[in-house]
Amino acid sequence: MILGEYVLRDLFPDLDEDQYQPAGIDLKLDRVFRLEGRGALLEGDDKRLPEYREVETEGGVFELEPNVPYVLELAPELEIPEDTAVLFLPRSTLLRSGVSVHTALGDPGFRGKIRVLAVNHHAAPYRIAHGERVVQAVFLRAEDAGRYEGDYGR
Repeated sequence: MILGEYVLRDLFPDLDEDQYQPAGIDLKLDRVFRLEGRGALLEGDDKRLPEYREVETEGGVFELEPNVPYVLELAPELEIPEDTAVLFLPRSTLLRSGVSVHTALGDPGFRGKIRVLAVNHHAAPYRIAHGERVVQAVFLRAEDAGRYEGDYGR
């Protein structure tokens, strides 16, 4: 079952009014990082992320160069309830503009900043302002779920 706007208003009462949607909440762009160097996902728990270099804004606007992967850090930080999982979906304006957003599942009990991968597939740079809504979080009830025990939350 997808949690609707009125349930989400109770769970997340401190959001801006424009972040509440009928079937989710919008997350806003906070920081942008460019990936540098090597990463690895090897046997067992041997995983190494590439280095993240923060991209500075120009007058509060980030510029995404064509065909470069960027990590977008979103606001607000989320605390996902233990009986809920979250699907993160791109806002359609980005897709219509040639910018893909790649996401993962938010597990029950995850607490922390949400980061997604974005790639500008257009031939020209794409500009996006700090604080713009870029991802919609859709919350689903997860029956008999375990709790997030990963490396990326707090």
